Amino acid sequence: MSFVNYAAFNDPSSRKMAMGVDLRTKNAFVDLKGRVLIYAQTGGMLNPSRYELHPGTMVFRFGAESAGWENVAKGSWWVEKPEFEKLLAFAQEFDISIGMAVRSLCLVPPEWSALTLLVRARVTEPLLAWRGLANSVVTPAADGGPMVRMPHQNDISGRRLNQLFVPGLGQRGGLSVENTYPLDARGSKRGFIYML
Repeated sequence: MSFVNYAAFNDPSSRKMAMGVDLRTKNAFVDLKGRVLIYAQTGGMLNPSRYELHPGTMVFRFGAESAGWENVAKGSWWVEKPEFEKLLAFAQEFDISIGMAVRSLCLVPPEWSALTLLVRARVTEPLLAWRGLANSVVTPAADGGPMVRMPHQNDISGRRLNQLFVPGLGQRGGLSVENTYPLDARGSKRGFIYML
């Protein structure tokens, strides 16, 4: 089978990005000569495994409406329909917005996205993805305060949710956007607490 994003998936950096490794040199730990010793890890997924997405599969992505739906649809992080339904059920059970459910189960702090847009798409050509459970997040706070820390909750089966990292969508096709839905910006932050 031929995958439209085969080259992007097989780039060694794609698995690192799926694991949340920040490949920017400016955020890496360097020695006195400026050589990278280790890249920072900010979140990502635990033990990403190779996963095939076949034509007809429905996928969902959350992003910032200000970026425009086309740019959101080119992003790498997605969930399939069963995981989306789990997010909806979680939101209904705890009377929170779908945006807050995404923050809680997919571990997306406000520093990474406003979560004001939902994109629903369908796979049109075979795609390769990395699939795995969310890893704990540690990232700088937007206001320069203490680090934002969000521990994963994979030990609670009801909160375990597989995510997809699909590299190369911005370079190639593979998806057809079916609809976009604006989400309430305040609702996507209501209840988010910064813990020290």
